[in-house]
Amino acid sequence: MSAPQFPFETEFTLLDVGATGALVRTGGVRPSVVAYHADRGPESAILEWPADAGPGEAFEEARRWLRTVGPVAYAFVGVLRHNADGTVFASAGEKPGDGSLLGLALRAAQGEVRGALYPIKEGPKGRSLGVPTITDSDTTDWCPIGDVWANPFCAGDTVQFRPPERAVDPSSPLWKAMVELTKLRVQTDLYKSQEYMLFLDDLRNGVFTVAGRSPTDPMVVALKPRTTYNPLGYLIVHASKLALAPDDEAHSRPGGSL
Repeated sequence: MSAPQFPFETEFTLLDVGATGALVRTGGVRPSVVAYHADRGPESAILEWPADAGPGEAFEEARRWLRTVGPVAYAFVGVLRHNADGTVFASAGEKPGDGSLLGLALRAAQGEVRGALYPIKEGPKGRSLGVPTITDSDTTDWCPIGDVWANPFCAGDTVQFRPPERAVDPSSPLWKAMVELTKLRVQTDLYKSQEYMLFLDDLRNGVFTVAGRSPTDPMVVALKPRTTYNPLGYLIVHASKLALAPDDEAHSRPGGSL
């Protein structure tokens, strides 16, 4: 018997009511992720980051946590605003300012995506919400977590190319040039010879470090060698060509409960 389908419409309605109600009652919401499971209730976690650091690492930790617990769907809730530099997210203790939006998004492993952006209004009786903009999978580009099923890779992950994919064609001039250059380095700098040989081993085995994901294409990953020695530069790769290296499984829960 197949597993029951995730009740997307019902859960989005509950998420909407809970997030909007919390903001109206308290004046703000803490940035949070919720993991939905097929066989038990949802888990939630608060995302926190230092004021001078930005939320990037917190979002990566949230992705790692979701990857670890393996949900059938996840939700993101936060306060944000758009400016000339892009999307700025409010931290857990920060109150909404002018032009702020309450953002909530729900994404399911089966492919359904929906988001809502509510304008936050200041009035004599406190904060209220304007009419939301509802978005779907083609336009929900503000959600910082993305598709953790099709592209589960996080900055700092160690990944490996899926056979028969290769980072560089072994028959290409680029491959031969890198091998010759690295052999020359080994001969002229014995002190760092171990690092040079590690680069060649990783190149042959297709092992790299994730440097980041594309801000414009959610399925594109940037890779770099694991070594400081890097004659290759950065590689831009489709996520479908990669798998997590066996010794790089993800880590801990990013925060507390809602």
